[in-house]
Amino acid sequence: MKIPTLRAGTHIEGIHWVAEYAEDVHEIRVFREGQEVDVHNAPSTLFGDEENAGSKSCADHRAAEAAVLAYLRRFVAEHDAEE
Repeated sequence: MKIPTLRAGTHIEGIHWVAEYAEDVHEIRVFREGQEVDVHNAPSTLFGDEENAGSKSCADHRAAEAAVLAYLRRFVAEHDAEE
């Protein structure tokens, strides 16, 4: 199960944040209230060895979504600390 784009979103302090992981370019786009805020190369360790393990299951998809959400939460914490 190859997922070309994976989205994860959350509300943090009343603001809606979304991260989109594009598997083909290994990038994460971050959106705040629907507006693109930043684009990052996804860390090579984002999904660990699961990415190269072959066919993905629903559990793999949920794990990948959780990894993107964790990345988003860390990004927001760092972004808010800078402001």
